[in-house]
Parts: sequence; structure tokens; C-alpha cells
Amino acid sequence: MMMLFLIVFFLLGLIGAIYPKAMWYIKNWWKFDGDVEISEVSLLLYRLGGIFLTIVSIVVFINRYV
Repeated sequence: MMMLFLIVFFLLGLIGAIYPKAMWYIKNWWKFDGDVEISEVSLLLYRLGGIFLTIVSIVVFINRYV
């Protein structure tokens, strides 16, 4: 079960790091109607969060399974 969570967190972290706009839409699609301008700061924070989540999932995997 822990391995499933690690895989999900790793994939979400990769998506957030590579495509922060996609993560923004996944989280905020219901709040806005029509075309919305996303701020650069918001995209930066989503990218940093994705990098952090990816690193944490790799570290937990290494400490637990290697």
C-alpha cells in the first residue's frame, strides 16, 4: 500500500514540476468560468511543490525499500 502512495506522489510531483499549469487546472478548474490568466508566482509555486514532492517520494522510497 505504501508503494502505491509513493508512485502516486511521485507522478503528481512530476506533473507539477513539468506541467505546473496542468496542476493548477486540476486544483482550480471549478473556481473559474472562461479563460483565466494564471500568475507567474502561482506557476512557480506549483513547480516548486512538484519538485519537492518528487524529491520526498524518492527519498522515502530509497529509505524504505533500498
